[in-house]
Amino acid sequence: MLRIVSILLLAALPLSAQSLPVAHSEPAQEARNVTFCDLGKDPAALNHELVRLTAFVRHGFEDFTLADPGCPEMSDHFSVWLTFGGKAQSNTTYCCPGENAQATRPESLVIEGIQIPLVIDTTFENFTSLMKLEPDTTVRATLVGRFFSGKTQTPNGSAYLRGFGHMGCCSLLAIQRVEAFEPHTRTDVDYSAEAGWYENGGCDSESLRYLRHVSISFADQETKAVIADQRLADSGVRPWAFDDPMRVAVESLKVLYPKQLPVLQKVRRTPRREVFRWKNGKKSTIVVVIRPYWLSFYAKTNSVAWVSTTVKEEECR
Repeated sequence: MLRIVSILLLAALPLSAQSLPVAHSEPAQEARNVTFCDLGKDPAALNHELVRLTAFVRHGFEDFTLADPGCPEMSDHFSVWLTFGGKAQSNTTYCCPGENAQATRPESLVIEGIQIPLVIDTTFENFTSLMKLEPDTTVRATLVGRFFSGKTQTPNGSAYLRGFGHMGCCSLLAIQRVEAFEPHTRTDVDYSAEAGWYENGGCDSESLRYLRHVSISFADQETKAVIADQRLADSGVRPWAFDDPMRVAVESLKVLYPKQLPVLQKVRRTPRREVFRWKNGKKSTIVVVIRPYWLSFYAKTNSVAWVSTTVKEEECR
Protein backbone atom coordinates (compact mmCIF):
# COMPACT_ATOMS: atom_id res chain seq x y z
CA MET A 1 0.00 0.00 0.00
CA LEU A 2 1.30 3.43 -0.90
CA ARG A 3 1.22 5.95 1.92
CA ILE A 4 -0.77 8.93 0.63
CA VAL A 5 1.26 12.06 0.95
CA SER A 6 1.63 15.49 -0.57
CA ILE A 7 5.28 15.98 -1.45
CA LEU A 8 7.75 17.43 -3.88
CA LEU A 9 10.84 15.70 -5.12
CA LEU A 10 13.79 17.96 -5.84
CA ALA A 11 15.21 17.76 -9.35
CA ALA A 12 17.95 19.15 -11.52
CA LEU A 13 17.01 21.79 -14.07
CA PRO A 14 16.70 20.18 -17.54
CA LEU A 15 19.00 21.43 -20.25
CA SER A 16 16.19 22.74 -22.41
CA ALA A 17 14.85 24.94 -19.60
CA GLN A 18 17.52 27.51 -20.42
CA SER A 19 16.90 30.61 -22.56
CA LEU A 20 13.14 30.10 -22.65
CA PRO A 21 10.39 32.46 -23.80
CA VAL A 22 8.25 34.41 -21.34
CA ALA A 23 6.09 32.08 -19.26
CA HIS A 24 2.34 32.09 -19.16
CA SER A 25 0.24 30.85 -16.25
CA GLU A 26 -1.74 27.69 -16.81
CA PRO A 27 -5.37 27.62 -15.64
CA ALA A 28 -6.21 25.09 -12.94
CA GLN A 29 -6.93 21.71 -14.48
CA GLU A 30 -7.41 18.11 -13.49
CA ALA A 31 -4.42 15.83 -14.10
CA ARG A 32 -4.93 13.09 -16.66
CA ASN A 33 -4.42 9.58 -15.26
CA VAL A 34 -1.87 7.66 -17.34
CA THR A 35 0.74 4.93 -16.97
CA PHE A 36 4.42 4.99 -17.85
CA CYS A 37 3.57 2.68 -20.75
CA ASP A 38 0.96 5.20 -21.98
CA LEU A 39 3.62 7.91 -22.10
CA GLY A 40 5.91 5.70 -24.14
CA LYS A 41 3.27 4.54 -26.61
CA ASP A 42 2.41 8.02 -27.87
CA PRO A 43 4.57 10.72 -26.22
CA ALA A 44 3.67 13.45 -28.73
CA ALA A 45 -0.04 13.08 -27.95
CA LEU A 46 0.66 13.83 -24.27
CA ASN A 47 3.14 16.66 -24.82
CA HIS A 48 2.48 19.52 -22.34
CA GLU A 49 -0.27 17.50 -20.61
CA LEU A 50 -0.66 17.56 -16.83
CA VAL A 51 -0.55 13.87 -15.92
CA ARG A 52 -0.76 11.63 -12.89
CA LEU A 53 1.03 8.29 -12.82
CA THR A 54 2.52 5.71 -10.47
CA ALA A 55 5.99 4.37 -11.27
CA PHE A 56 9.45 3.85 -9.79
CA VAL A 57 11.58 6.94 -9.20
CA ARG A 58 15.33 6.37 -9.53
CA HIS A 59 17.82 8.81 -8.08
CA GLY A 60 21.61 8.64 -8.11
CA PHE A 61 24.71 9.73 -10.00
CA GLU A 62 23.66 11.02 -13.44
CA ASP A 63 20.21 9.59 -12.80
CA PHE A 64 16.85 11.07 -11.84
CA THR A 65 14.41 9.10 -13.95
CA LEU A 66 11.16 7.17 -14.07
CA ALA A 67 11.03 3.43 -14.65
CA ASP A 68 8.47 0.65 -14.97
CA PRO A 69 9.44 -3.00 -15.56
CA GLY A 70 5.90 -3.57 -16.85
CA CYS A 71 6.69 -2.18 -20.30
CA PRO A 72 10.07 -3.58 -21.44
CA GLU A 73 9.36 -2.65 -25.05
CA MET A 74 9.90 1.01 -24.08
CA SER A 75 13.46 0.60 -22.82
CA ASP A 76 15.37 0.99 -26.07
CA HIS A 77 13.76 4.21 -27.29
CA PHE A 78 11.98 6.00 -24.44
CA SER A 79 13.26 7.44 -21.16
CA VAL A 80 11.78 10.05 -18.80
CA TRP A 81 13.95 12.43 -16.81
CA LEU A 82 12.50 14.08 -13.70
CA THR A 83 12.75 17.63 -12.40
CA PHE A 84 10.85 19.63 -9.82
CA GLY A 85 8.80 22.72 -10.44
CA GLY A 86 9.23 25.97 -8.54
CA LYS A 87 12.76 26.71 -7.40
CA ALA A 88 13.60 23.28 -5.98
CA GLN A 89 16.24 20.97 -7.43
CA SER A 90 17.39 17.48 -6.58
CA ASN A 91 21.16 17.76 -6.09
CA THR A 92 21.54 15.35 -9.00
CA THR A 93 25.03 15.36 -10.48
CA TYR A 94 24.82 15.11 -14.26
CA CYS A 95 26.08 16.71 -17.43
CA CYS A 96 26.30 19.66 -18.25
CA PRO A 97 27.95 22.76 -16.68
CA GLY A 98 25.57 24.72 -14.46
CA GLU A 99 23.37 21.67 -13.87
CA ASN A 100 25.34 19.83 -11.21
CA ALA A 101 24.18 19.07 -7.67
CA GLN A 102 22.26 22.25 -6.95
CA ALA A 103 19.60 22.48 -4.24
CA THR A 104 17.68 25.46 -5.63
CA ARG A 105 17.42 27.57 -8.77
CA PRO A 106 17.20 31.39 -8.71
CA GLU A 107 13.87 31.57 -10.54
CA SER A 108 10.77 29.41 -10.65
CA LEU A 109 10.96 26.77 -13.36
CA VAL A 110 9.70 27.61 -16.83
CA ILE A 111 9.77 25.08 -19.68
CA GLU A 112 8.69 25.82 -23.24
CA GLY A 113 6.85 28.89 -22.02
CA ILE A 114 4.94 27.07 -19.28
CA GLN A 115 5.35 27.98 -15.61
CA ILE A 116 5.78 24.87 -13.46
CA PRO A 117 4.57 25.35 -9.85
CA LEU A 118 5.54 23.23 -6.88
CA VAL A 119 3.59 22.16 -3.79
CA ILE A 120 5.83 22.31 -0.71
CA ASP A 121 4.68 20.68 2.50
CA THR A 122 5.81 18.37 5.28
CA THR A 123 5.86 15.38 2.95
CA PHE A 124 8.34 17.20 0.74
CA GLU A 125 10.68 17.47 3.72
CA ASN A 126 10.19 13.78 4.54
CA PHE A 127 10.89 12.70 0.99
CA THR A 128 13.97 14.84 0.55
CA SER A 129 15.26 13.48 3.86
CA LEU A 130 14.94 9.99 2.37
CA MET A 131 16.83 11.12 -0.74
CA LYS A 132 19.64 12.52 1.41
CA LEU A 133 19.79 9.38 3.55
CA GLU A 134 19.90 7.15 0.45
CA PRO A 135 21.83 9.03 -2.29
CA ASP A 136 21.36 6.07 -4.65
CA THR A 137 17.80 4.85 -4.35
CA THR A 138 14.58 3.63 -5.92
CA VAL A 139 11.16 4.72 -4.64
CA ARG A 140 7.66 3.75 -5.75
CA ALA A 141 5.68 7.00 -6.03
CA THR A 142 2.57 8.60 -7.49
CA LEU A 143 3.43 11.86 -9.23
CA VAL A 144 1.53 14.75 -10.76
CA GLY A 145 3.48 16.77 -13.28
CA ARG A 146 3.72 18.37 -16.68
CA PHE A 147 5.01 16.08 -19.43
CA PHE A 148 7.33 17.27 -22.19
CA SER A 149 7.97 14.75 -24.94
CA GLY A 150 11.15 16.32 -26.32
CA LYS A 151 12.29 16.22 -29.92
CA THR A 152 12.70 13.18 -32.11
CA GLN A 153 16.30 12.36 -33.01
CA THR A 154 17.51 9.53 -35.21
CA PRO A 155 21.06 8.46 -34.26
CA ASN A 156 22.09 5.29 -36.12
CA GLY A 157 18.78 5.36 -37.96
CA SER A 158 16.64 4.69 -34.86
CA ALA A 159 14.14 7.23 -33.52
CA TYR A 160 14.50 8.53 -29.96
CA LEU A 161 12.78 11.32 -28.05
CA ARG A 162 15.41 13.52 -26.39
CA GLY A 163 16.21 16.99 -25.12
CA PHE A 164 16.12 16.87 -21.32
CA GLY A 165 18.31 15.55 -18.51
CA HIS A 166 21.74 13.95 -18.65
CA MET A 167 23.32 14.50 -22.08
CA GLY A 168 19.84 15.41 -23.37
CA CYS A 169 18.87 11.77 -22.93
CA CYS A 170 15.19 11.91 -22.36
CA SER A 171 11.66 13.19 -22.35
CA LEU A 172 10.73 15.07 -19.16
CA LEU A 173 8.22 14.99 -16.34
CA ALA A 174 8.30 18.28 -14.41
CA ILE A 175 6.90 17.33 -11.01
CA GLN A 176 4.34 19.63 -9.45
CA ARG A 177 3.32 17.29 -6.67
CA VAL A 178 4.04 13.82 -5.34
CA GLU A 179 0.77 12.41 -4.09
CA ALA A 180 2.08 9.17 -2.61
CA PHE A 181 5.24 7.22 -1.98
CA GLU A 182 6.18 3.99 -0.29
CA PRO A 183 8.53 4.53 2.68
CA HIS A 184 11.61 2.34 2.93
CA THR A 185 10.93 0.13 5.92
CA ARG A 186 12.18 -3.27 4.76
CA THR A 187 15.66 -4.49 5.67
CA ASP A 188 15.70 -7.51 3.36
CA VAL A 189 15.49 -5.75 -0.04
CA ASP A 190 17.99 -3.63 -1.96
CA TYR A 191 16.59 -0.15 -2.66
CA SER A 192 19.57 1.01 -4.73
CA ALA A 193 19.22 2.07 -8.34
CA GLU A 194 22.73 1.01 -9.41
CA ALA A 195 22.13 -2.73 -8.81
CA GLY A 196 25.81 -3.52 -8.22
CA TRP A 197 27.27 -1.43 -11.04
CA TYR A 198 29.87 0.22 -8.78
CA GLU A 199 30.96 -2.85 -6.79
CA ASN A 200 34.75 -3.11 -6.66
CA GLY A 201 36.25 -5.96 -8.63
CA GLY A 202 39.16 -6.40 -6.25
CA CYS A 203 42.04 -5.74 -8.65
CA ASP A 204 43.84 -2.95 -10.47
CA SER A 205 42.02 -3.25 -13.79
CA GLU A 206 43.77 -3.30 -17.13
CA SER A 207 40.41 -3.72 -18.85
CA LEU A 208 36.81 -4.06 -17.74
CA ARG A 209 33.71 -5.34 -19.47
CA TYR A 210 30.18 -5.80 -18.21
CA LEU A 211 28.66 -9.14 -19.13
CA ARG A 212 25.35 -8.52 -17.41
CA HIS A 213 23.60 -5.61 -15.72
CA VAL A 214 19.95 -5.89 -14.86
CA SER A 215 18.57 -2.61 -13.52
CA ILE A 216 15.04 -1.31 -13.33
CA SER A 217 16.06 1.42 -15.76
CA PHE A 218 16.82 -1.24 -18.34
CA ALA A 219 13.34 -2.76 -18.57
CA ASP A 220 14.37 -5.20 -21.28
CA GLN A 221 14.28 -8.95 -21.87
CA GLU A 222 16.63 -9.58 -18.94
CA THR A 223 14.25 -7.76 -16.63
CA LYS A 224 11.41 -9.94 -17.91
CA ALA A 225 13.58 -12.99 -17.18
CA VAL A 226 14.15 -11.78 -13.60
CA ILE A 227 10.39 -11.47 -13.07
CA ALA A 228 9.95 -14.95 -14.55
CA ASP A 229 12.57 -16.34 -12.12
CA GLN A 230 10.69 -14.78 -9.19
CA ARG A 231 7.53 -16.52 -10.33
CA LEU A 232 9.38 -19.83 -10.68
CA ALA A 233 10.65 -19.44 -7.13
CA ASP A 234 7.13 -18.66 -5.93
CA SER A 235 5.78 -21.75 -7.70
CA GLY A 236 8.35 -24.08 -6.11
CA VAL A 237 10.40 -24.75 -9.26
CA ARG A 238 13.33 -22.63 -7.99
CA PRO A 239 12.83 -22.58 -4.19
CA TRP A 240 16.60 -22.30 -3.61
CA ALA A 241 16.51 -18.79 -5.11
CA PHE A 242 15.08 -17.55 -1.79
CA ASP A 243 17.97 -18.72 0.39
CA ASP A 244 21.00 -19.69 -1.73
CA PRO A 245 22.53 -16.57 -3.34
CA MET A 246 25.74 -18.41 -4.24
CA ARG A 247 23.80 -20.90 -6.35
CA VAL A 248 21.99 -18.00 -8.03
CA ALA A 249 25.41 -16.50 -8.86
CA VAL A 250 26.75 -19.80 -10.23
CA GLU A 251 23.64 -20.39 -12.36
CA SER A 252 24.04 -16.96 -13.96
CA LEU A 253 27.69 -17.71 -14.78
CA LYS A 254 26.83 -21.03 -16.43
CA VAL A 255 25.13 -19.11 -19.22
CA LEU A 256 28.16 -16.85 -19.74
CA TYR A 257 30.83 -19.56 -19.27
CA PRO A 258 29.16 -22.80 -20.47
CA LYS A 259 32.39 -24.83 -20.65
CA GLN A 260 33.82 -23.80 -17.26
CA LEU A 261 33.03 -24.53 -13.64
CA PRO A 262 33.38 -21.29 -11.63
CA VAL A 263 34.56 -21.54 -8.02
CA LEU A 264 33.29 -18.49 -6.17
CA GLN A 265 34.70 -16.65 -3.18
CA LYS A 266 32.36 -14.50 -1.09
CA VAL A 267 33.60 -10.90 -0.96
CA ARG A 268 30.80 -9.05 0.83
CA ARG A 269 27.54 -10.03 2.49
CA THR A 270 24.48 -8.17 3.80
CA PRO A 271 20.85 -9.32 4.20
CA ARG A 272 20.06 -7.65 0.86
CA ARG A 273 23.26 -8.00 -1.20
CA GLU A 274 26.07 -10.52 -1.67
CA VAL A 275 29.16 -10.08 -3.83
CA PHE A 276 31.21 -13.00 -5.16
CA ARG A 277 34.53 -13.16 -7.00
CA TRP A 278 35.85 -15.84 -9.34
CA LYS A 279 39.57 -15.71 -10.05
CA ASN A 280 40.15 -17.16 -13.50
CA GLY A 281 43.84 -16.72 -14.32
CA LYS A 282 44.53 -13.02 -14.79
CA LYS A 283 40.81 -12.35 -14.94
CA SER A 284 38.64 -11.54 -11.96
CA THR A 285 34.90 -11.97 -12.46
CA ILE A 286 32.59 -10.21 -10.01
CA VAL A 287 28.98 -11.33 -9.50
CA VAL A 288 26.55 -9.15 -7.55
CA VAL A 289 23.42 -10.86 -6.24
CA ILE A 290 20.66 -8.79 -4.62
CA ARG A 291 17.04 -8.89 -3.56
CA PRO A 292 15.70 -5.98 -5.67
CA TYR A 293 13.10 -3.77 -4.04
CA TRP A 294 11.15 -3.38 -7.28
CA LEU A 295 10.87 -7.17 -7.62
CA SER A 296 8.78 -7.27 -4.42
CA PHE A 297 5.89 -5.89 -6.49
CA TYR A 298 5.95 -9.10 -8.57
CA ALA A 299 6.36 -11.54 -5.67
CA LYS A 300 3.48 -13.83 -4.73
CA THR A 301 4.28 -13.49 -1.03
CA ASN A 302 6.51 -11.19 1.01
CA SER A 303 9.60 -13.17 -0.04
CA VAL A 304 11.84 -11.72 -2.76
CA ALA A 305 14.18 -14.04 -4.65
CA TRP A 306 17.91 -13.43 -4.99
CA VAL A 307 18.82 -12.16 -8.46
CA SER A 308 22.17 -11.91 -10.24
CA THR A 309 22.08 -8.26 -11.38
CA THR A 310 25.69 -7.48 -12.31
CA VAL A 311 28.47 -9.61 -13.76
CA LYS A 312 31.69 -7.90 -14.78
CA GLU A 313 35.01 -9.29 -15.90
CA GLU A 314 38.26 -7.48 -15.18
CA GLU A 315 41.69 -8.12 -16.60
CA CYS A 316 43.97 -7.56 -13.60
CA ARG A 317 47.42 -6.03 -13.86
